[in-house]
Amino acid sequence: MKDSLRILHLDCTMGQGGQEKDHIHEACEFRRRGHLYWIGARPDTFLLRAAQKMEIGLSLPMRSNFDLLSFATIRNFLKSEKIDILVTTSYIDAVLGWFAAQSLGESLPVVVRQRHLLNPPKGMLPFRRFCDFIVAVSDIARFGYIERKIPFWKVVAIPRGIPKPEEGRAQFQSSFPDWPENDRVILQIGTFQRDKGQLPLLEALRPHLARHPSLHLVLLGEGPLRPNIERRLASGRFADVRDRIHLPGFDDPLPYYKRASALVVSSFRESYSLVILEAFSHEVPVVGFRQGGVIEAFSRGNFGELVPPWNFPLLAERTVAWALRDLPPGGGAPRFLPGSFDIARSVERTESFYRWALERKKAGELGKNLYETFGGRIDPFAGEEEKIRKAETRREPIEPECKGETNGR
Repeated sequence: MKDSLRILHLDCTMGQGGQEKDHIHEACEFRRRGHLYWIGARPDTFLLRAAQKMEIGLSLPMRSNFDLLSFATIRNFLKSEKIDILVTTSYIDAVLGWFAAQSLGESLPVVVRQRHLLNPPKGMLPFRRFCDFIVAVSDIARFGYIERKIPFWKVVAIPRGIPKPEEGRAQFQSSFPDWPENDRVILQIGTFQRDKGQLPLLEALRPHLARHPSLHLVLLGEGPLRPNIERRLASGRFADVRDRIHLPGFDDPLPYYKRASALVVSSFRESYSLVILEAFSHEVPVVGFRQGGVIEAFSRGNFGELVPPWNFPLLAERTVAWALRDLPPGGGAPRFLPGSFDIARSVERTESFYRWALERKKAGELGKNLYETFGGRIDPFAGEEEKIRKAETRREPIEPECKGETNGR
């Protein structure tokens, strides 16, 4: 029997979205497989409360990347618990975790930066220097780092999964309304922020809601954009449909999935959409933009359709068609890959990667290009590291090898 892994996962997030829930789901599955798993998070956050409920929470202020109290706490925890794998997520915890690990000398753990976002990072130095490997949640996210000159051997893509529909879903007291049985519910789930597209989605769906009195729109979530959404809904042009647009805040999504006629994914960019997998697991059709990790999520199932990016009128039109099932004869039959949504599959691959990384550490190969060969190099990024380092030091752009070529833009 293999030894249990000892894992500490840090995240200074203040949110309550898919990333935070994924951390909890991953921790539960690792523990189910017999490993020890702790989560370090800020006080009074959803992530820490959920972790403490499972008795695996470590409270850390993480006020900045120079927070000495957090540094000392992380360092002492790594040493006392003999952590094998340190997982970091955001900028502050990535810096604190890396230097805390390095201060342990030869007993340091393998440091893995887990990346859920497709947003372009402000700087690449933490990804180049402050982790041994990067685990991205999708191929599109992995390719983004390779395009930014992170060596391909340092970045791994491991798509995420979700618990079974009956597991771990009753985290909130549901306030699901008692609507007529024949009404149709369009569901959108996500943090209220601009790249989730709630405001343009409202405008695009407004005429359809006016045309179909049986349609309801539920925006499930919270976030900084809520006041903007409420002001928009208070305007006169939404007066006739306002009572069928619902903002329940954070709530247990299970009853909404059970009642939803369609899920709309209105995000401008997605690294990997777990709500798509959740909708598929409840046999709810999904309509979204053909971009980013949405395409990869659709590779695990096919129930709904994807439309050209940022065409909100078309997105609204096709979402309503699916909600009302105004589809061609024989269309709309769900097709899913058996077992492809389960978090267990994702954690199994993650565990295998962690064990491989620990073997590289034992062999003294961390930070080395494993694709170098005697007599030549097969890594297309070999030799670029020194050039990148000097350019970063001078804060100058890296010149292309062939100055006469253009990128066609």
